[in-house]
Amino acid sequence: MDLAEAWNERLAELAGWRTARRRETDWAAVEARLGTGLPHGYRLLVELFGAGSFNGLSLLVPGAPDPLLDLARNAEHLSASAAEWPGRLDPYPVFPAPGGLLQWADGEDGHLQAYWLTDAGDPDRWPILSNSADGTAEEWERSDGPVGRYLFRLFTGRRPSAHAGGPPPVRFEPAKPAGSAAAPWDGEGFEEWSPAPHW
Repeated sequence: MDLAEAWNERLAELAGWRTARRRETDWAAVEARLGTGLPHGYRLLVELFGAGSFNGLSLLVPGAPDPLLDLARNAEHLSASAAEWPGRLDPYPVFPAPGGLLQWADGEDGHLQAYWLTDAGDPDRWPILSNSADGTAEEWERSDGPVGRYLFRLFTGRRPSAHAGGPPPVRFEPAKPAGSAAAPWDGEGFEEWSPAPHW
């Protein structure tokens, strides 16, 4: 077992996640679409957990049931929207610009977002940058990978900006297709409302 796999297993144990099935992903097609390789630990994490979220922090994964959480689609959208919101991710450019940020996790209401800084040739050497998009000046926090290590430390309070007062229990929720769950107001005479995308 390599280091990335060991961290992923520790995270699975922390979340009480048990599965014997590995999710199949055509990594060659995904990486061809993105134009870059992806970190080994991330690929293993996706194969172990699939699409879903840890305590509201959603993994962006290839082929996610919710298109807003699809890794490649998100990267394309973020790149296209960078011109609309200049300086949003300052001082970093947005992938696929050289050394640009490539997002791999998105918290509810944008409370925490995690990116790779793609400034090294080897994706396994990409540092993780995270921030909180709460309407204030963005402050970046740099962490070493792999992603399993980052998430484990986030949820056990071993990161400077991690949960104060002790970490919450960790729970992984598999993703459902967008619009698959019936809204609680269905059949109650209310018009269905859809929030605007958060990007």
